[in-house]
Amino acid sequence: MRGRRPLRRILAVIGLLVVGIIFIFPLYVLIATSLKPKAELFLGEPTIVPQSPTLAAFQDVLFGRNMITLLMNSIIVGLASTILALIIAMAICYPITRLPTTRRTRAGVMNWALSLRFLAPIAVVIPYFTVVRTLGIYNQLPALILAYTIFNLPLSIWMLRGFLREIPLEIEEAALVDGGSRWQAFRHVLLPMSRIGVLAAGIIVFAFDWAEFQFAFILTATPQSQTFPVGVAGLVTQFEIIWNQMAAAAVIAIVIPVIVMFAARRHVATGLTFGAIRDK
Repeated sequence: MRGRRPLRRILAVIGLLVVGIIFIFPLYVLIATSLKPKAELFLGEPTIVPQSPTLAAFQDVLFGRNMITLLMNSIIVGLASTILALIIAMAICYPITRLPTTRRTRAGVMNWALSLRFLAPIAVVIPYFTVVRTLGIYNQLPALILAYTIFNLPLSIWMLRGFLREIPLEIEEAALVDGGSRWQAFRHVLLPMSRIGVLAAGIIVFAFDWAEFQFAFILTATPQSQTFPVGVAGLVTQFEIIWNQMAAAAVIAIVIPVIVMFAARRHVATGLTFGAIRDK
């Protein structure tokens, strides 16, 4: 039995290395393709390592095709819809977790939020398109912000609800006994204690907003309001696929959420394992 343990560890390490290579190799090919000049993409023998690495594809994507505007649109829409979803979710979660409410009311609110998540976006995109045209906000960023907020609200509600339920009511009641108002207790006691949950929910919601394509493709028509994923899809033309520019755009699209996730990785892990699924 003792002799088998080192063998199992070696096999486990080998297995992890194989899995790591399988997942990392496509990412490496993507980065390598983004660094190749256009002429190198059509060589008779494909090369894994770029022979003449260059950042021309990144320059063409951001400035030649003016996709830096689309990048800013994605950041604006992602941040605005994330903040709006968190505010609405907090306004919904606070009464059902901190105030006296019936069990039926709490269950009804959470089931309603869950039903929104089960609703497929493709089922409502046409009615939503009609509403947007009627309101006169077609091809404008507010249309995307509203759509992203609605479809990411259930995730925000369920995550924040889990965190708020873990904070003892006695702490907030102590602030009320000391003469503080309900708003003061929320602002100075509850909100600082729930900042990890708010941050974790915000990062995850922003990741979903950043990758959304369907609504951005249907509800926008010009680069002034299109998002970055729509611009990446535009690199596939009827005549050719601009592989190095598409790879460069994909690298840019990956880098921003990865940086955000890495910077707050501990909070995200806490949100997924503590506030999101833990319940009493």
